[in-house]
Amino acid sequence: MKNLKFKALFWVVFGCFLVVSCTSKEELKTSNTSTLDSISLFMKAMKNDTLDFNTRLHQANKALQKIENKTSDARVEQILGYKIYLYGNLKQPDSAINISKALVQISIKNNDSLAIAYNYYRLAYYYLQYDKKDSAFIANKRSKEIYNKLGDSAKIGQNLAQMAIIQSDLGDFIGSDNTAIQALKYLDKENLEYRASVYNCIAISAKKRKEYKEAIYWYHKAIESSTISSNKAIRSSNLAVTYRHLKEYDTSIAIFKELIKDSLLNKDTKATSRVLDNLAYTKWLANKNENVSDALLAVLKTRQAENDLWGLNASYAHLADYYKNKNPDRALEYAHKMYKQATLLNSAEDQLEAMQKLIELETSAKAKEYYHKYIKLSDSIIDAERNTLNKFEKLRYDSEKNREDNLQLKITNSKKELQLEKEKTRNIIGAASSGVVVLGLLGFLYYRKQKHVQEKRAEVYKTETRIAKKLHDVVANNVVNIMNKVQYTAAPAEQLLDDLEKVYLLTRDISHQNNTIETGVHFKNSLKNLLTSFNTTTTTIILKNISEVKLEEISKDKQIEIYRILQELMVNMQKHSKATLVAISFKKTANEYFINYSDNGKGVDQTELKVRNGLKNVETRIKSINGLITFETSLNNGFKAFISFIK
Repeated sequence: MKNLKFKALFWVVFGCFLVVSCTSKEELKTSNTSTLDSISLFMKAMKNDTLDFNTRLHQANKALQKIENKTSDARVEQILGYKIYLYGNLKQPDSAINISKALVQISIKNNDSLAIAYNYYRLAYYYLQYDKKDSAFIANKRSKEIYNKLGDSAKIGQNLAQMAIIQSDLGDFIGSDNTAIQALKYLDKENLEYRASVYNCIAISAKKRKEYKEAIYWYHKAIESSTISSNKAIRSSNLAVTYRHLKEYDTSIAIFKELIKDSLLNKDTKATSRVLDNLAYTKWLANKNENVSDALLAVLKTRQAENDLWGLNASYAHLADYYKNKNPDRALEYAHKMYKQATLLNSAEDQLEAMQKLIELETSAKAKEYYHKYIKLSDSIIDAERNTLNKFEKLRYDSEKNREDNLQLKITNSKKELQLEKEKTRNIIGAASSGVVVLGLLGFLYYRKQKHVQEKRAEVYKTETRIAKKLHDVVANNVVNIMNKVQYTAAPAEQLLDDLEKVYLLTRDISHQNNTIETGVHFKNSLKNLLTSFNTTTTTIILKNISEVKLEEISKDKQIEIYRILQELMVNMQKHSKATLVAISFKKTANEYFINYSDNGKGVDQTELKVRNGLKNVETRIKSINGLITFETSLNNGFKAFISFIK
């Protein structure tokens, strides 16, 4: 039987050769004598979509066998590239990965930058098919770096979009948001579906953080940008689930009902089941007296018939909740099934959810057992997430390490020069008479003390005056404008809300600039709260190694100055830079602290740098604690500040 099948297949392929090459049987016999002709025939058969994928793969291998000089023949890359495509369709990503790696090496050997970038991008795709997300991220990163050198904005954006999705999948939600926002800068209107994927990624991250209103905003943008109907349907379904989290059940139900009308969706049984299941479950949440058992069980039956593993997991979860108070024994049965299914799927998140249900429904002894399992799994997830974050942080900042090390060397050299100047000054003073020095020193100390008292009083007065002026000029005037709009115009509600949000941000800025600073052991948390408060939908703040550096060991005076310096930099960023990303890293050596600030804003030229009062204040403050600060900036190239001081 096998031989017959093989023969039949042979004649099918043989016939395809005739069709593709438009030759007669006699001509084909002749062509077999020609290597070039046979390679051409095999390659045409390889691309013939009327043949099954295994047959086409066989033809690709034959073509390769016929090529003598595989290291220099351009057709080798073409055939290997097509083999990757065929292996992908045959659900053999491991083979696709191996060939993709080989093509990367070939393109590197040929010094073909465009091919290297593309092959890394393709390699990343198949790593994802094999669920090797770490490797996929690195491949995307390498592809992006090469496309960056080539100046291909679209491809940079596509790689960043994929990287953002990977980070989100692995739990690095802050990093994912940061990467996604970067991607949007490179993806224009011709890349709508990629933009939609990025919006969707940001929405997922927000949803995972339980920031549901923010998630809804981004889901809407994703849906608006979607060009593929199936993707739009999936995102609409996720939007409905998010509304459900906010207990806006009517809105959620309306979206699910609209999705049921989608004829394209109805062709996808799994998608239809997902919508019907969620609709029934949401109806029950909205009204616990609603009888939705038939609908839930009907979906379960469909999913069992189709062996829809993820769908079954969702059905078991919803049925366990539905029967919890109606029939606890039945609820327990479904909770056990969910736990088994989640374990089979290797979904830690769903295992935790299932164990929560089991803890509530099981007997006390078994509930205790599941409680211990829950704690153990929860701890392992936290450890895994921490490792993930550390991994991505290393990837994210490795490229800056060399520059940072060079900067530290500059700072060290500057300090050596400063120390030499101090020693010269001491020698001069030592040459003067001791009596004159003592008298002069006493007089100077008295003068400085009096001046300090006066300066403090003046500072308090100036602060009070500044706050009063800002409240009048900034806040009060804006409130009056909003009141006029409400009273005398027909301004839409969205515009009024935007205006109110601006007033809120202004008052928050005033609060930031004048709030009491917690020092001592609470200083680190106070500083964290300050910096992260500048996170917005358009600006992402990343803090690196702040938890590892013992800022609480710094003296109170230095803590206050560092707080105000970073506050000034953040306010400067908010007012002037239009940055979408701000990174602040902390580092400590034996007796010295380093803080590096960096944003991707519009930067400033050196002339403007010299006249900005805020930055002058920063320099004054760092000098007061015998520290150093250097700025690195130019127009359209971001803004960097490097701070160092002794403990």
